[in-house]
Amino acid sequence: MKKFEVKRIGDIADIQFGPYIKPDIDGDIRYLLASHFDENITPIEVNDSFVKGNEKLKKFILQSNDVILAGKGHRTFAWANDESMGPVIPSSLFYILRASTDVIIGKYLAAVLNSEVLQHQLEIIGAGVTVTSIPKKELQELEIAVPLIEEQKKFLEVYNLLDKDIELTDKLLKAKRNLKRGVVNELLTNKTKT
Repeated sequence: MKKFEVKRIGDIADIQFGPYIKPDIDGDIRYLLASHFDENITPIEVNDSFVKGNEKLKKFILQSNDVILAGKGHRTFAWANDESMGPVIPSSLFYILRASTDVIIGKYLAAVLNSEVLQHQLEIIGAGVTVTSIPKKELQELEIAVPLIEEQKKFLEVYNLLDKDIELTDKLLKAKRNLKRGVVNELLTNKTKT
């Protein structure tokens, strides 16, 4: 039995751009910008960018299995919605991929979109202009391997463990750099006192 099917992204997800809105610090919904993600595609604290919710914006609020893809700009990356952030709306820089829950897990889709193979394909279809811009039609046509949901869950278990390992390694490196800085400062301070 075949472990996966090759599917077009347009067949497994509805795709639309996020809205262009002027952020308002007094709003009640976080408004995500590319600058709200670090180099590991982890959202950083978003305390400066909100929008006021209304009926027109309801369709842009991310749902549990949604993935956003930076379709314009200097950095192409995907991120699966994390409901612990509360209600969020991605800016017009992002495509919203509303993935079909019975076919694909959003976190799996984001991982595949962030893979070297898909990043290369996205780079090719977004090339030709000064700032990358991925056309919706080409994004819909991209094909990805979609295993059964159970296989996606197994993949994500390993993927999440590796993410956690990377996060811990980054923290350890930061602590070692701070220790090194402290040792150097201590040595220099003691040398100048004598």
